[in-house]
Amino acid sequence: MELIEKIKPIEDMEVSGKTILLRVDLNSSVKDGKLLHSPKVAEHFKTIKKLLDAKAKVVILSHQGRKGREDFIDLKQHRDKLAEMLGDEIGFYTWNSNYEKAIKELGEGKALMLDNTRFLEFEAENKSPEEHAKEPVIKKLASLADYYVLDALSVAHRSHATVVGFIPLLPSYAGPVLMSELRALERVKKIKDNSVLILGGMKPEDSLFVMEKMLKERRVSKVLLGGALGELAIMAKGAKLGIKEKFLEEKGLLEFVPEVRALLTKFKGRILFPADLAVRRNGLREEISLAELPVNDMIFDIGEITINTYENAIRKAELVIYNGPVGKFESYQFAFGTRKMFDALAGARGFTLIGGGDTVTAMIRLGFKSTEFGHVSLAGKALLMFLTGAELPALTALANAKIRE
Repeated sequence: MELIEKIKPIEDMEVSGKTILLRVDLNSSVKDGKLLHSPKVAEHFKTIKKLLDAKAKVVILSHQGRKGREDFIDLKQHRDKLAEMLGDEIGFYTWNSNYEKAIKELGEGKALMLDNTRFLEFEAENKSPEEHAKEPVIKKLASLADYYVLDALSVAHRSHATVVGFIPLLPSYAGPVLMSELRALERVKKIKDNSVLILGGMKPEDSLFVMEKMLKERRVSKVLLGGALGELAIMAKGAKLGIKEKFLEEKGLLEFVPEVRALLTKFKGRILFPADLAVRRNGLREEISLAELPVNDMIFDIGEITINTYENAIRKAELVIYNGPVGKFESYQFAFGTRKMFDALAGARGFTLIGGGDTVTAMIRLGFKSTEFGHVSLAGKALLMFLTGAELPALTALANAKIRE
């Protein structure tokens, strides 16, 4: 039986008057302490609204950022945004407050939010669901609820306390966002011929593993590189970038050059990387060939020759997976490559899958709508892991949940 067939959707259940622990992913970009616009908040709001309209009592759980980073903040701004969208109050409770009393007194069709789950020291530990279920906070919350609902594929690859710890203790289900993701991904898994994976962004450590596994197992036919990965591939072929190399070094990315070189050799002809680039020169966008490297200008995008090659591959593909912007999409001048990728995907004849926080943010900022593509996923690393065939702990736990209504 397929994994998706073993996971029960909360839509199948009568939730009126029931207290639901709802684990979502509201993790969003933060700048100067301010929460930026997030597609995750907008998407998970739909689930919250649906449950509240059905007269459920909803306790919202989410994380935000990582300890030691600028984005490691409380969830008050997230609560404020959701309350504004809802047009009703949503209570907010810290982990040292009397949230137990608040949950017991929560009315039907009402919601409250608990603070950043990563403020709990044990949250980020990778343990089994049964081990996490022994944590006093997890046991206390479970004793106050009727159901647990996981609604985020983007955290399903993490065996963290508020992701898997309630599953041994409560009847557990998938929310609408998660079910939508799973249905789309089951469709994607069946397409193996003439498939293309586009990898950009600034996280090669995740992308390299995915690229090798998907190429080796022929889950994709070709990989098109942009962003930092594209630049590392150029270096792997012996070119010097110039000033951009210092930036990549500061980010700790140059250590991946040997691994990229090995993959280019192993999968010769199946990994395409930029043939030209766009730099900022005298304040303007200027495209250069690889023969002009190294340069004392910052590289911020792929060039038109590369774009044309990538567009051609996208047009011919039965499946295109796009994860990571291919350039600095925040800048009008250097959003060109990323915009052209979305243009090509929107007009593709094959099934198109877009995933990753930055990719979805770029899609929205550049004026594209999710309805223009086959499926837009809120997940990044978890999405790619699923597509490689890796086991996602939370999905496995949900599929094997022993407590059912």
